[in-house]
Amino acid sequence: MGAMSLAKLAALAYGTVLTMGLMVVLVRSPHPITPGYEATEGCSPDDLAHYCRGVRARVSSYNVFANHHPVFAIDGRGSHEPLEKWASSAGDAEPWIELLFPGPVDFSAVRLLHAGRFESAEYSMRSYRLTCSAGEELVGELAVEGNEASAPLHVLSCRAVDRVRIQYDTEPGTSRDVARLYEIEVVP
Repeated sequence: MGAMSLAKLAALAYGTVLTMGLMVVLVRSPHPITPGYEATEGCSPDDLAHYCRGVRARVSSYNVFANHHPVFAIDGRGSHEPLEKWASSAGDAEPWIELLFPGPVDFSAVRLLHAGRFESAEYSMRSYRLTCSAGEELVGELAVEGNEASAPLHVLSCRAVDRVRIQYDTEPGTSRDVARLYEIEVVP
């Protein structure tokens, strides 16, 4: 075997090991979740969903290869950078994102910054359901159909809840075949 063949073999082996490692991570994480951050002082009193409050985001999936991690949905930036958003993976027919609060919270509304805020309006999701829960008990819900707004504010009054979830209805074969969300704001 020549030096070139050994180099190709080594590269193939290295690629195989990396691919297997990635598969193990993805298989072991059926519902990826952001790391837990210590709640810090100085967080905006107008957004209960910011990670500086100890909030975590759990999702049905995310686009790993484009780095559209769910932490972007709770970073408080509402960035217009196309990479700084949560986007579900292409094969996820029922994508959802769920915020897990470190303790019970009361809130009156949820604002969503859909992709159409910074990208084509065709990327904003039209149909979804917001729910809030205390443990396994459903406390409130709101079904949204025909949304055209890129930054809708939805009135949803929830008391003493530890989570809020947005369950999206995708539209296969269109630009809405994956969920794309720049930010979630939970209004006290």
